[in-house]
Amino acid sequence: MTIIKILTLLLAGIIFFLGYYLWSHRQKTFLMFHPENNHALSIIVKTYSLILIISSLITFITGFFFAPWVLALVLICNVTIIATLPIMMLIFLQ
Repeated sequence: MTIIKILTLLLAGIIFFLGYYLWSHRQKTFLMFHPENNHALSIIVKTYSLILIISSLITFITGFFFAPWVLALVLICNVTIIATLPIMMLIFLQ
């Protein structure tokens, strides 16, 4: 059970880093995206960054305190959120 907690905390850290990266780049160019020129992309980046940060905090808390089935539900939600991010970003690829 300890290895699951360690991996869950690692996942929460990675998700938090992704959310922070998107939040810090919501008004400047990153990779091949230009949210400073496209208002819709800026809103999507801001929304996903907040969703990822909140999701990482929920994952962190769930890793310590809840039953394994709750952790499984949170992990499924994380996978869904992270899988939809590249699809949304591909729409704005220039």
